[in-house]
Amino acid sequence: MRYMRRTALIIAAAFWARDARAQISVSGSPAQMTVNKAAAAGSAPLAVTNSTTTYTINKPSGASSYSITAHINIAMPAGVTLGMTLAAGSTGSSSGEVLLNTSAQTVMTGIKQKITGATITYTLSATVAAGVVPVQTRVVTLTAITVP
Repeated sequence: MRYMRRTALIIAAAFWARDARAQISVSGSPAQMTVNKAAAAGSAPLAVTNSTTTYTINKPSGASSYSITAHINIAMPAGVTLGMTLAAGSTGSSSGEVLLNTSAQTVMTGIKQKITGATITYTLSATVAAGVVPVQTRVVTLTAITVP
């Protein structure tokens, strides 16, 4: 017997800079992501990734650097996770994949140079226990923070 699991999520990207000079921007929002895997009973559905969006952040002034935090506007349903990975480009240190929630989490540190067109990878995962989840939207907010 095969079961169809379907979990869908639409992501809208937003950005915020505590320091107006940070000027962080995102190329847009990724297409709808759907975990839709016909799996044997009890098997975990396969995660879905999307790496079509990019971000750009200007060079910090003086000797300071930037860190970037990320959070989502609404918690994910039980059994569903949304991960985010920022590519470091030529500067900074990525935190690797961070599972997003409604609290700001650091996704990049030590940015001392301008980063242009670096990839954002989103990963949507669901467990069998999540069941069928209706299409939902999450807003991912990136915040650039000046570090002295």
